[in-house]
Amino acid sequence: MDNKTDEFHHLPRWFQRIIPLLSIILSILSFSYVMHLYSLESLVFAQWIRFIIFSLISVVFILAAIIYFFNGALAWKWFIGGFGLLPILLLLQLIIFLLTIVRTAVDAIFQGRLPEPVRTFIDNYPSKFDVVILAVLFIAGVIWMINKLRNKKG
Repeated sequence: MDNKTDEFHHLPRWFQRIIPLLSIILSILSFSYVMHLYSLESLVFAQWIRFIIFSLISVVFILAAIIYFFNGALAWKWFIGGFGLLPILLLLQLIIFLLTIVRTAVDAIFQGRLPEPVRTFIDNYPSKFDVVILAVLFIAGVIWMINKLRNKKG
């Protein structure tokens, strides 16, 4: 038995029984978001990546619900696997944010005037979502560095 199977067997029985329901609900939610993305008139590259990832999440959650009826522990692995795709979305948002910063800096250099692009950047980016992501990453980085320094001293 591996670690995920052990986790499944240690879950409360009521939670083990609602895993298929949770999988179906999460699949419907992610599939409805996919349909929303598809209904947008112009899908840019980042939207297509979101579209693909949310489609994968939907399929994984549906498969987890189906697999549950044959093997609950394996369904738990698929259920956790569906959540494992969410960090890819956060990474995508971070990459878009960093590319926007680079594009704004290059535009400012070629225009020869910094205040206008910086003002535009401040007005448009970072969104509240980007600020939360960067704050969490910054805090995680600081904690990681503190732990590394603490381990070197001890």
